[in-house]
Amino acid sequence: MSRFRGLILVAILVVTSIVVLAISEVSVLGFSRGGDSPLGLTLGLDLEGGTHLVYSVVPEDGREPTREDMEGVRNIIDRRVNEFGVSEASVQLLGGGVDSVADRVLVQIPGQTGSSITVNFGDDTISADTLEDFFRTELGRGDANVSQNENGSLTIILDDIQGEVRDVDGNVVVESETEAWRDAIIAKYPVALQVGYVLPQVNPPVIGDDTAVDPVPTEDVATLPTLEDVQGAFASVGRSDADVSQVEGAEGLYSILLYGLDISTTDGDGNPVLGEDQRIFAALRELGDIQIAASQGTLTQWTVGGGVQEAKNLIGKTAQLEFRYRECGDIIAPSEDIPWPPGGLSEAEWAVERCTNPFYFSESATEIDASDLDDAFPDVSQGAIPRPIVTLVFNDDGAEAFFNATDRVARQNDRLAIYLDNEELVAPSAQSGISGGRAIIEGGDFTTERVRTIAIQLRSGALPVGLELIQERNVDAVLGKDSLQKSLFAGGIGLILLLIFMIAYYKVPGLVASIALVAYTIMLLGVFKMIPVTLTLSGAAAVILSLGFAVDANVLIAERTKEEIRSGRSLLAAITAGFDRAWPSIRDGNMSTIIVAVVLFWFGDRFSTSVMQGFALTLAIGVLLSMFTAFFASRLLLRLLASTGLGDNSNLFVPVRDQGESATGGNS
Repeated sequence: MSRFRGLILVAILVVTSIVVLAISEVSVLGFSRGGDSPLGLTLGLDLEGGTHLVYSVVPEDGREPTREDMEGVRNIIDRRVNEFGVSEASVQLLGGGVDSVADRVLVQIPGQTGSSITVNFGDDTISADTLEDFFRTELGRGDANVSQNENGSLTIILDDIQGEVRDVDGNVVVESETEAWRDAIIAKYPVALQVGYVLPQVNPPVIGDDTAVDPVPTEDVATLPTLEDVQGAFASVGRSDADVSQVEGAEGLYSILLYGLDISTTDGDGNPVLGEDQRIFAALRELGDIQIAASQGTLTQWTVGGGVQEAKNLIGKTAQLEFRYRECGDIIAPSEDIPWPPGGLSEAEWAVERCTNPFYFSESATEIDASDLDDAFPDVSQGAIPRPIVTLVFNDDGAEAFFNATDRVARQNDRLAIYLDNEELVAPSAQSGISGGRAIIEGGDFTTERVRTIAIQLRSGALPVGLELIQERNVDAVLGKDSLQKSLFAGGIGLILLLIFMIAYYKVPGLVASIALVAYTIMLLGVFKMIPVTLTLSGAAAVILSLGFAVDANVLIAERTKEEIRSGRSLLAAITAGFDRAWPSIRDGNMSTIIVAVVLFWFGDRFSTSVMQGFALTLAIGVLLSMFTAFFASRLLLRLLASTGLGDNSNLFVPVRDQGESATGGNS
């Protein structure tokens, strides 16, 4: 009965492996494995292709990098890539020699060839089909596929994006495609503005008052801005191209159509500046009291990510997280002699502008230090509309500093501005000091990929030297899809020929070995998919080598069983003795191979040779599984067949007999 339970266990493992391989992507309770590759296996750079990036070291403060600096760069990049979920990445130092230090870093990442751009126009003014048609027809990107997200933004999926390429001297050789695309979209789709003025009230003289003055002269009577006034306001900020028209039947209400509106709030160095839309509305407010101010079609988000771009964001820089006190403009007038709010703003407008307009607030450093960060991980906000966020966990010092900062912000009705790489993410207020040592950061351009990248960058620490991308290209598979398919076909033919030989030469033991070998192959691929193991050319060689070990184990068992039958034992006793006698040889041979694999893996880890690590890991898994199938599955199946009618003829279990010698115990 135990024999059947063992066979049922093996059958369950084989069926489970078949199901795992049949489903391209397995996702259970957040556990996800698989992809678009054959059988959902994770393929390496040489089989799947990927990204090839070369970085040049940028000396800081005139100090040339040391060997320790470069080793630190390699280790940090390797750790970041591994946390990114990429296996078998190659990180190598280039240049240097006996007396010089390497000055370049080569990073090759398998599978990261696609890219994406997430855009948001504020309102649903542009559909996914319209933007997709624009990319395909006017930008010449027939590979573009555009989809709409739940928050109304649009995501453009592309096979690849040409990034900025520099030569060894740092000169730009090829401009980034994304900047040109962004300018083309801004120029293509107009922004519709609407501004409405309200007639200001004029206090008339009080009748009977001795201080009454003459009626207000005609030229001083308050009037609404004219069409020419509004056009002049746009001309004053350099946008005389704006198409301004007055809404018919609505005095003081104007409609504006504007192409090429850029609302960026940072300059090239990351310093905060007024966006073009802010400058426009500031000029319009100088004309009078605005009652209506609306815009539609403004490009509010442009986030390049996915594939190559996300790998570049991850590798080339450290996410510099900074917390700043934002001292907003005074709520009440600092002096009775000063008209308040300033700039002719209404109280409602001032409530917003005092903390968002760089002209009205000032910032200073907080006591929160980057070294106080213990952990950072991607998360989802618990609101009506879930949004990607990054959760921060501080140590004791950081928790105290964060509490003090939020307490000060709450008491003074200011903001705590959070910057990433000198770019503002969010500037929240606080009702009271936040304790517990946890905080979240969010941004309008955050995507699932972006928050994961930020979390990895924050955890991995700063790079010891600066890096500048000087070369970027996609790496095609060395074998190519056609060659890979031919290799798989040839491997299948070889496996079939091997099974035919085993059955023809070793008879029933050969049949059992063939069944065990097929089961071994299926379970091995299933294990590779679920761990997952990245399959490269070196890994494929390890698989073939482990197949040889599996065949060799079955050959040893068959030969030992034959000798026991010839010595006069009964068939079942011969099978048991044959396995027992073959096991020490199988065990010792396979264990020595596993020891070699462990040593190779250690050397690969120490010298960051991922190809060696992949070969060692694949070989170790294959050998361990071959021991299981050869000694457990083969033994159970062979004893089961021996207990049937086949066991009446022991010749079926003897692979080869010497010529002229009859089998001993032929009817045992």
